[in-house]
Amino acid sequence: MKTLSLIIVAAAAALSACASTTTLTNPNLDTNASEFTGWVKVANGEFQLYQAQRDLRMPPSALRCVSGALPFNQQNAAQDLGGSKVVFTGRAVPWSESDGVQTMRHEGARITNQCRGDYVIKAQSVRVLR
Repeated sequence: MKTLSLIIVAAAAALSACASTTTLTNPNLDTNASEFTGWVKVANGEFQLYQAQRDLRMPPSALRCVSGALPFNQQNAAQDLGGSKVVFTGRAVPWSESDGVQTMRHEGARITNQCRGDYVIKAQSVRVLR
C-alpha cells in the first residue's frame, strides 16, 4: 500500500509539472541577437526557423525551432521560402508578452507560436542563403 501511495504522489507531481510547462527555451536561440539563421518552414503566415535542415521534416517543437513572422505586407514573399536556409533580421520577444488569446501581433501579422517556445521572432527582413 505504501508503494502504491508513492507511485500516485510521483505521478501527480509529474502531471502537474507537465501541465504548467507549456513553453521551453530553444537552446540554439540567442535572445539578444538581431539576426537569426536557419532553415525555414512557413505555415499560415508564420515561419518556423530550424537549426538543421533535417529537422524540417519534424513537427514543431520548442527544442527544434523558433516561431516568428515578417510584417504582414511581406508575408506573401515568405511563402516561397519553405525549405531554404535564410537569415531573418529582427528581434526575439518573450512569448509572455502575447495578447492573452495565444497570439502575438507584429505589424499586421499574427504569430501563434507553433514551436511553443519562450520566445518568438518579430522579423523585419529576410535574406536567402541557399
